[in-house]
Amino acid sequence: MVEFDATFFAQIINFLILLFILGKFAYKPLMKVLDERRERVANDLEAAEKTRVEAEALKAQYSKQLADARSEATAILDKANKAGQKVHDDYMAQAQAEKDQMMTAAKQTIADEKDQAMSDVRAQVINLATEIASKVVDQKLNSAADQELVAKTADSVLNK
Repeated sequence: MVEFDATFFAQIINFLILLFILGKFAYKPLMKVLDERRERVANDLEAAEKTRVEAEALKAQYSKQLADARSEATAILDKANKAGQKVHDDYMAQAQAEKDQMMTAAKQTIADEKDQAMSDVRAQVINLATEIASKVVDQKLNSAADQELVAKTADSVLNK
């Protein structure tokens, strides 16, 4: 069995003194260090959560800015395409107007040249008819009345 002698009580007293000393000098500072560490870890977790929330907010902001930039780029491209199409349409309209103007001028030139050619042919026909008639009648028709009569006759023949 266990004997209770003086060494047993001395050991218990030594143990209690050791507990008191450890409690006073080791346990409290150790608990203080652990509490500080617990607070530091909690603060670090809070800071990490705050940083994560800020990062998500920044990510959302950057995503919005990127979407805005893309929509702005699309708008700029659409505007440039419309401007290019307008320039193209303007050039096409200008080219069509120039073509129409050239066609009108060419038709007018052709009509003028046709009239000139008809006038030249008429004059030649009148001269030839006058010469033929004078040789047939064996006299030369020189009077203005004779020339006018031949011109009317030539016009009636040409217009048939």
